[in-house]
Formats: sequence, C-alpha cells, structure tokens
Amino acid sequence: MLRKNLERAFQKRKKDGSTPFEHLVFTFELVPARASKGKALDEIIAFSKEAAKSKKICALSITDNAGGHPALTPRALGVEIKALGIEPIIHFSCKDKNRNLIESELFELDRNGLNTLLVLTGDYPRYGYKGRAKPVFDLDSVLVLMMIEEIKRGLVIHSKAPGGGIKLPPMNFFAGCVVSPFKRTEAEQVQQYLKLKRKIKAGARFVITQMGYCIRKYHELRQLLDLLDLKVPLVGTVLIPDKRLSRIIYRGIIPGCTMPKRLLERIEACSDEEDKIKRLERAAKLVALLGGIGYQGIHLSGPGLKYEDIQRVIELSKEYSKSWKDFLEEFYFEEEWSFFLFEKEKDTPLNSKEIKKKKSSRTSLSLSLLFGRAIHRAFFEPGKGLFNMAQKIAAYFERTGRASGFSAFEYFIKEFLYDCKRCGDCYLGELDFLCPQSQCAKKLINGPCGGSEDGWCEVWGKKKRCLFVRQYNRKRNSLDELFKDVDILPPRDWGLELQSSWINFFLGRDHHHLKADPKEDK
Repeated sequence: MLRKNLERAFQKRKKDGSTPFEHLVFTFELVPARASKGKALDEIIAFSKEAAKSKKICALSITDNAGGHPALTPRALGVEIKALGIEPIIHFSCKDKNRNLIESELFELDRNGLNTLLVLTGDYPRYGYKGRAKPVFDLDSVLVLMMIEEIKRGLVIHSKAPGGGIKLPPMNFFAGCVVSPFKRTEAEQVQQYLKLKRKIKAGARFVITQMGYCIRKYHELRQLLDLLDLKVPLVGTVLIPDKRLSRIIYRGIIPGCTMPKRLLERIEACSDEEDKIKRLERAAKLVALLGGIGYQGIHLSGPGLKYEDIQRVIELSKEYSKSWKDFLEEFYFEEEWSFFLFEKEKDTPLNSKEIKKKKSSRTSLSLSLLFGRAIHRAFFEPGKGLFNMAQKIAAYFERTGRASGFSAFEYFIKEFLYDCKRCGDCYLGELDFLCPQSQCAKKLINGPCGGSEDGWCEVWGKKKRCLFVRQYNRKRNSLDELFKDVDILPPRDWGLELQSSWINFFLGRDHHHLKADPKEDK
C-alpha cells in the first residue's frame, strides 16, 4: 500500500512542483519500549488500532533500538500491527548485526510478510546489560540496500558456502533510506548527498528526511533530487516535540537532530496550557509547506501523542495547504546554516534554481596523504608504474612462506602514518588515505552516518572530526562530485584480518576484485 500510494503521489505532482494534498501520504513513527509488555506497548497497539480504522495514516514505522538502547524488536511489533490491518515500516539498522544475521533477519521478515523496510546505519550502541554494548556495523546502509536488491532478484549463494551455487527464491522487499538535509557545514552536507546517491544506486525506492525545521533546507533536498533526476518519492519528517524534547535536541544530545534557537525560544514562550495546541498547529503548517514544495509524503513523530492529535494535524494541514506560502517565514532559520547548496530566491525564503559556485579550496596536505598518493601511483595502479614488479614480489613472498615478514614491513609503515588496524583489506586508496577502521567510530566506507554535528564525530565528539568531513576537505571542486556517478565500495572480508593487505591486493583476494554492482559479480 505504501509503495502504491507514494508512486501515485509522485506521478500527481503539479507543474509548479507541489503535491496535491489529497495525494499526500502520511506515516507515523512508533518507538517500542524496553520491555515485552506493559503500558507503553499497550498504548502503541491502541494507537495502531485507531490508525488502521481511520485509514488517514498509510503506514506505521517501528524504530530499531532507537538512540542505541535495547528495545522490543520492530519485527515482533510489526507482526502485530500488520494483523491489525495497517502496513508496518520496519526500521532495519546495521549497528547490532553482522552480514549473516542481516540475511537471516531478511528471511524472517519476508516469511512474516514484513516487506517494507527503512534501511539505516543506526545510532551507536549505548548502555545495555552491565555496560556498553559492542558495536557491529559489519555492513553500512548502502551495502544492506545492495544485499536487498540481490535478494529481490534471487540471491546466488557463493560456491564455497554450504549448498553453494544455487539461487534462492526472490523476495519482494520495498526498501527506503534516510538522509539529512540539515547539516550545517558544506563538507557534511555534500557528503550526505553523495551517500544518498549511493543509496539510491544501491536500490533505495523512497527517501525519508531526518527531522528539521528550516524550509529552505527541506527545499534544497527536493531541488537536488529533481536536478539530478533521481526519481524516488520523498517523505519529509515532521517531529512534534514537547518542551523537554525540544531542549534535549537543542543541546545536541540526540545524534543528527537539530533545533533552531529561535524556534526553541518560541516553544519555551508558550504556557503549558497552550503548548499542545501550538505543537499541533506548527506541525500542520510544516506539513502544508512540504506538500507545497513537492514532497510526496509526511512522516509524523513525537512523544506523548494520541491518535486524535495526529488526526488534528492532518485536518489542520489540509486547511493550511490552501495558503501554504503564508507560513514560509515562520520556518526560515538562515542563521543556523553556514552552507546552502542553492542561491536564495529574492522574494521568498526558498531557493532559486541557481546552484552555488563550485568550491575551489586548497587541498589539505599532510605527510600521510602525500606519501600515500606517491606510493599508490608508483605501485598500486594496474598496468602503470611498478605494479607488475610489485605483483611478482608479493607472489614470491606468498609462495615462499615469507608473507609474515612482508606483512610486518607493511604495517610498520601504515601504523605510523595511518593508525592502521591490520584489517588485511585496505580502503586507504579509495578514502584519500584516511583509514575507516581507526578513524570512523562506525567503520563506514560508503559515506558518513547522520550523527555528526558541525563536522565532529557523533561518537567521539570534539575529540575527532568525521572521517568523511576530512576526506571532503582534502579535495578540490568537491561540489562537482554531485553531478558525477558515484562508486559503491564492497564490504571488507573478515577472513583477511591480520594478513598483508598488499599481498591480498596484488593476488586479487581483497575487496578490489569485487564489483560494486552485484549484477556484475562473478
């Protein structure tokens, strides 16, 4: 149902880019409790029953250990919600699962008819049973989307695996992804958009935004998808926070979420009696604005809300949609952002169609970068330089049983320059000589998570810059990348750990011999 409604809404966009209100698709986010029963879960089921009965909400999304804390799995709740007659959207995150568990859970979801997924990287694990949980992040969200695409066609089991060489029956998933247009710096924002392109290339069939309140940033994403001709339905998140949650978001406690200072001041100025009314009115206005600028769907969320509150927001937004441009100034917070991708329109808080001039800053040079580039050009470009000689040397050390000495020499250099973790499957060449194993808390390779703030890592805070921000700042004319094809890096092979990554590269055993497009894999 969600797929059909989103596709219809996309097709019904008007010539001015807006989406008719009657075709807007509404979803709502449910956050399971850390329990298998109790009042909180009873309220979720009660909400779901009303939503199924009224049919104003098309689907209910169910978070997967939101905030990095353990909770009832979305799969368990999804089965109950589906039985009530409304479609569940299963949040499917990477933080707690290796690739084998990911595949197993996809089998389980398909078995239970839970085929609509929102694939995301996930919040870094927090406090669990007797301490902090170990993060996994074996695959990133791009690679999970790519796996789902293979499963939809019929996954071919590797010939070396038990029962290998056979093709599994196809499964009918409808998978979407998340993106944040609310990053404050150029490096963060452009890297978010580049990762979005990878997600869509990998198989994302719809896009949901992170929460935010600046209409010009919402509009920026809408325009970029149109400019790049990325024809996927776009759903805008409208969070309806109370005062407590607003303060928490403003302090940056929830990764990836932003709260403009002027908006917080407005929220704080409301009396407790009028707070609920203002919350719903504000949400309804933002819904009207998103429909006006061409979003196909609205993803509502917020604490302490009953179904009647959501119904009120939908009814108000229908009324407000008739004059949506009247509310533009109310949701414009220019002072919060140091970067916009497009120039501003003269008479409105929206963007013009003119993209900003391309960045041309000096490359950030360092010993590790200069050395890495020189060695890469000399030895690691097939058919060039000393590649053939290096390949023969690697084969000699492997054949004569002296690979350990070769490995010790390699890691002596790489640990000094790159804080190498000896993974045996090296991505330095693709990531401008920044090591994802030591310099990204989530070990990501296909772009950043959504949790960074002002360029700082979600996990390490102001102790370390986001790896992908640093990567962006090492390049020239980086905005040009938005208009080029993007590559998807295959996952690392854990069977190569502690081996020489140079030998594995030259002998064709690491990720470099895999194709990014699974249809091309041999």
